[in-house]
Parts: sequence; C-alpha cells; structure tokens
Amino acid sequence: MTEHQQKLLKTGGPVFEFGPGWGAKTKKWFKKYVLAADCPLCRNTRYILIIGLVFIIFFGPRLELWMNPKKQAPAQAAIIKVLVQKGDSKTKLARRALVDYLVKSPEELTGGQKIFIENILSRKITTGLKVNGNIEFATEDIRSALNESKTLTPFQLQKWEEYSKRVSF
Repeated sequence: MTEHQQKLLKTGGPVFEFGPGWGAKTKKWFKKYVLAADCPLCRNTRYILIIGLVFIIFFGPRLELWMNPKKQAPAQAAIIKVLVQKGDSKTKLARRALVDYLVKSPEELTGGQKIFIENILSRKITTGLKVNGNIEFATEDIRSALNESKTLTPFQLQKWEEYSKRVSF
C-alpha cells in the first residue's frame, strides 16, 4: 500500500484504486482471444465472430420476420376507398371511412371519440371532391387517430361529446 492509501485507511474514508476501464479490458480480451495467432480457441472465436457479423449484415433486417412469423411487413399500405356522392363533405367521407374501418376492426368508441377521429381524417383530405370519384384513407391514419382519441383527457372528451349529440352515427 502506498503512503497515501495508508493515510486514507486511518481516516476511515474509502480507497478508490484506479484500474483499466471497459475500453482497456475489451481491447485486452480482443487481443487475447481474437487476434492471437497461436491459440486454437482464438481461431474458432474469430470464425464465429466473422460468421455472426456476416449473418447480421445479410439477414438482420429479416430476423424479426423469422422470429415473429405472424407479423409480416405489409407489401402495400392498406387503404379504405370511399365513393364521393352528391352533397358529401370531407367530414361525411371521413365518417364513412371510419364506419368501414370499424366494421372490419371493431372497437368500442364513444360518440365524442368518433367525432374527434372524423375531424382528424377530414383534415387529411387535400384533394378536391368529385362526384363518383374515390377518396382514399390509409388504415394506418385511421388507427393512429383512433389511438389518439383514446388519450383524450376527460375535459377534452367532454367537449367532443357535446358535438356528438348533434350527429347520428
């Protein structure tokens, strides 16, 4: 023990000895097990690391699909098409898209939540409305608005419920 450490021991304080950090420890391990040429274990370690690295580079993006076969990447974003009829507004089209979505994926929503979702979806319509034309809504946008409606505060939900009293679903 050094004289400084002996003084610290007498005072009852902690003694911190500085040693190599994680970088130095990792470098030492890498030299010992990966770069050493004369070690048979080192060759195996090298091969395992190289094969693992190649596997991750080439198959990494597909590993999630392999691990979760039920979850597949969508080839194309699912859409809901709504036919524009005479007298339709953006809100009515959004309402029909929401109804179509809820038929396919039932959810328990209050009237206020439905009005909130319609409001968000109607703002996503940026093109002009042409009678007998189609307006497309991405199901991801509907799902996002639906999830957002579930995070409304009680005060916000109360305000949307007031608007829903004037609408028949």
